[in-house]
Amino acid sequence: MKTFKALLVREYWEHRGAFLKTPLVIGIVMSVVLILFYLTTDRFAVKMNGGELTDFGAKSIGSVDPANIQFGIDVFMLGSASLYHFVLFFVLFFFILGSLYDDRKDGSILFWKSLPISDTQTVLSKLATATIVAPLIFVGGLIVSHLLFFVILSLILLLYGINPFTVLWANVNYINNWGAFLIGCMMQALWLLPVYGWFLFASSFSKRRPFLLAVFVPVMVGFIWYWYNALVNFNVLQVGVFKTIGIYLAKGFSPFTSGLGFSTESLDFNPTEQTGIEVISSMMNGFTNPSLYYGIVFGAVMVGVAIYVRRYRNTT
Repeated sequence: MKTFKALLVREYWEHRGAFLKTPLVIGIVMSVVLILFYLTTDRFAVKMNGGELTDFGAKSIGSVDPANIQFGIDVFMLGSASLYHFVLFFVLFFFILGSLYDDRKDGSILFWKSLPISDTQTVLSKLATATIVAPLIFVGGLIVSHLLFFVILSLILLLYGINPFTVLWANVNYINNWGAFLIGCMMQALWLLPVYGWFLFASSFSKRRPFLLAVFVPVMVGFIWYWYNALVNFNVLQVGVFKTIGIYLAKGFSPFTSGLGFSTESLDFNPTEQTGIEVISSMMNGFTNPSLYYGIVFGAVMVGVAIYVRRYRNTT
């Protein structure tokens, strides 16, 4: 157990820039955009009607229904959380592709294999980092980013003579919205387990450029299979298969898709007004989908294959 924990710590320190700085940078960008929006809106108001628009906003915001304010905050928190899910996937995409390839490329694999560390522990530590460690860091980064955003927004409200505690902080659903992101990270890890397993295999097997095996091989196989059925068998039913795969991947890229209006039965998007607890309930319905468990089995098989290949491939 101590060895496995040490491997997880190693992964964190080697990739702390991507895991830790990325969510914080996104939060800083959101805060900067808020400041720029405040400065720009203020200047436009002064230029257009001598500040009357600003005065109107300051006087009217206190009379807004708290339910509407709460809904607006929920939209912001859930929307930014969905953005974090997309970014998390791309961070893990490059992490996993290089996880079992980079040490073969630079020869450091010989050092690591000289230590009392099994290939199973090495591969599983990479998987645990992608499915547990990195998502938890992103959860912390999202919370810090939201708090920073709300603090800056509070200062702006104070400049307008508005009490931020009654207007803003009292209307934030902390547990529901942050809990939705946490559960979304868990669902993302489960839905994308077959993708992560395939990427681990590509990283352990490829002699160079694992990206080609991980991405272009499935794309080319799907392309050839599609046109074979279309031209030889005159079968267009395979379109439904591609749509199913697209929906499956959409749930992994952003587990909030169904909760925010993305249909789980088609590729249509119809925005819906849902709170954090409703998004959580929508995501939890994924446990009743057999496709989830088929994907988990495939992912487990690919992880096992990656471990097997790792034992016999020491160099590129």
